[in-house]
Amino acid sequence: MMKNFRIKLDNKLMKNLQMISTSGFNKGISTLTNSIKNLSIACAIGFGVMACGDMLEVEPKLELDKDRYYQNEFDADVAVIGIYGQLMQLAEQYVILNELRADLMEPTMNADAELVAISTHSVRATDNNKYADPKPFYRVILNCNDAIQGLGIMREENRIDAGEYEQRVSDIIAVRSWVYLQLGIHFGTVPYVTSAIESIKDVNNQSLFPRLQLDALLDQLINTMEALPYLDVYPNNIDLTAGTDGISTSKFFINKRMLLGDLNLWKGNYERAAENYKAVLETSTPLGGGAGNVYYDNYRISWQSNSLHSVQYTRADDINTLVNNNNNGWRSIFARNIDNGYNFEWIWAMHFDSQFAPNYPFIRLFANEGVGEYKIRPSVAVIDAWESQVQSNRFEFDSRGILSTKNYGTEYPEVGKYTFNYNGLTAPLTQNGRWFLERAASLHLKYAEATNRGSLPGLSRLARAFVNNGVHVEYTPEGFNKNLMDATEVMNTLFFPDAYAFDARESQFPFLRGPWYRHIGIRTRANLPTIALPEDLSTEEEKIWTEDLILQESALELAFEGHRWPQLLRTAIRRDPSVLADRVFDKLSNSTNPVDRSRAAAVRTKLLAGDWFLPYNWDTN
Repeated sequence: MMKNFRIKLDNKLMKNLQMISTSGFNKGISTLTNSIKNLSIACAIGFGVMACGDMLEVEPKLELDKDRYYQNEFDADVAVIGIYGQLMQLAEQYVILNELRADLMEPTMNADAELVAISTHSVRATDNNKYADPKPFYRVILNCNDAIQGLGIMREENRIDAGEYEQRVSDIIAVRSWVYLQLGIHFGTVPYVTSAIESIKDVNNQSLFPRLQLDALLDQLINTMEALPYLDVYPNNIDLTAGTDGISTSKFFINKRMLLGDLNLWKGNYERAAENYKAVLETSTPLGGGAGNVYYDNYRISWQSNSLHSVQYTRADDINTLVNNNNNGWRSIFARNIDNGYNFEWIWAMHFDSQFAPNYPFIRLFANEGVGEYKIRPSVAVIDAWESQVQSNRFEFDSRGILSTKNYGTEYPEVGKYTFNYNGLTAPLTQNGRWFLERAASLHLKYAEATNRGSLPGLSRLARAFVNNGVHVEYTPEGFNKNLMDATEVMNTLFFPDAYAFDARESQFPFLRGPWYRHIGIRTRANLPTIALPEDLSTEEEKIWTEDLILQESALELAFEGHRWPQLLRTAIRRDPSVLADRVFDKLSNSTNPVDRSRAAAVRTKLLAGDWFLPYNWDTN
């Protein structure tokens, strides 16, 4: 009887895993919950949205249940899915902390005191501010630790083979490392717990788990990640990545090499960061289209793949013909269905479905219609930054402002990247959406940041190529004719070590098509001209100038996606607190919220003094 039940359960699980590509992990997890509720797996391992009670109150009981529930690859997959279900509950906290603390979002007059406190860096140690609560991060971490222990026992007892174990345990350890990086960025000094424990209360026991400062935490995370047995993405031939119509669901899972790049970038290991970012840049796994296009276009911001994602006008000289819809052009990056265009850009994104928990939090925060409460809006500072640009067709604004924002140019602009698929008039209760984590543009800009800080002469030029016009154009000599001349010695950076070596050669005689020959850079895709380096700068001045260019372009391209506070903080630690303090001051002093404006000077003083981290309010929250 039990054997037959297990076979039916396995078959149903396989079907449900295949649903995830179109309905989101949460729908898959909710359906999985129905499949496994009679076994009470959710209670046994504290799965995210399947949790059988508040994880703050229910102590993990994995040691009593692992023999029953960790039996085979099916159970291992359920454990992985459960971790990601729990991770999705951090989406709101992630965006609020990483954007509202910085300069690109500001609270509206509808914002509650908790949001205003985050924006004005005025969270106190005695406050019960849900956004400054470390416990949700540790819920995910403790579930990761339990799952790692369970998978280890499965492997010891040969319930899964070495490959199955290495793929899944590496994924879960990477998720845990990513969550720890978020804790370090926002709280500065945190407990580092890597073992399964009896109670979440033990996290705060410093005799068991001494707290690590950010720099020491980075050492631990880098060592842990570099020791992983499996750093690639999941292969397409396993059930976790089973999809529909040939589309892989691998974008739901963390990219481990991207995370290694981030950790090394934070640590100041710039060449090592560039190596890991380059490994992701040169990912060329077929994703359902022609292998040739995938090879040239995947993550490379190329002229061919990004005709789907570029800033476009149907008539170049007509300002009213900007392509602004969910299916084509730059805006479609955030709203298009999962297709090859989506896969060429997105490295990591998670999907929410309104029919299933957890709820998509961004409609409530950002929308100004339907059930939206319009608590957060684009800052005046970022709108001014978009308005300061001049496009290649001489239009005096950056189209990415319009394409990132609903109701742009009105008194009530909305953060549109999260709400383009929401219609509060016809379907107010349908709140589907995506949590954006990493894409080709964020990879380009982080690679540029790491490369610019490298030690070899000439690397700042390469960094600017990624921001401006691409390797192909940047390294093409003036007057070179690719149809008549030999490109063997040009259009490349193969004279650099591998972390910085790119082949963008293109010529007819001999026939050359380097893997980067279609590369166009961030600003070219956005219909913006190259920003040229001023003359007569020293090497250090060139690095600072290029770093400022990267900071500016990151604001214009990645606004609202969760990258801004980490980037400003990294630069402040590396270089000068004013990099962070001045930008936050500019936001606050120009904010439409009077509380922001009233606290601008005090916040600048605080940030200039290096007071960057939230209080670690474990007991208060």
